[in-house]
Amino acid sequence: MNVEIREMNPDDVDSVFELECSIFKDSWSYQQIASETDGAKYKKPFLLEIDNRLAGYAFIWTIADEIHINNFAIHPSFRRKGLGLKLISFIFDEFQEYKKFYLEVRKSNKAAISLYMKKGFGVFFIRKGYYSDGEDALVMQKIKK
Repeated sequence: MNVEIREMNPDDVDSVFELECSIFKDSWSYQQIASETDGAKYKKPFLLEIDNRLAGYAFIWTIADEIHINNFAIHPSFRRKGLGLKLISFIFDEFQEYKKFYLEVRKSNKAAISLYMKKGFGVFFIRKGYYSDGEDALVMQKIKK
């Protein structure tokens, strides 16, 4: 099993959009995903591939002295194999000069919350009714020492 993490490019948008729609109720639009590859210096989209097959992705924004993980997903058939931990660890390594990391997750997404807590995130605050179906979002934070 060959695992590679690389920067996303415009040729990847179709496959990322397809995976995004298959995973999330409130999926990002095609245009939102495409805009991650627009070359803006603060945007860093990454793909995780297994044997050249899309297995996950993370959209990172650098804002001042913070990292915002705006979108993070692992393909359902690749879950529970340590790939989420690998992708989060990659993000920490790639942005090691940053000390503050933030993300949002559905309050009901216990698997993702568990993953993030394993990597040192804690609940920072709750955004009530954040998602279109009224579910709350947990804003999670990790501050590296």
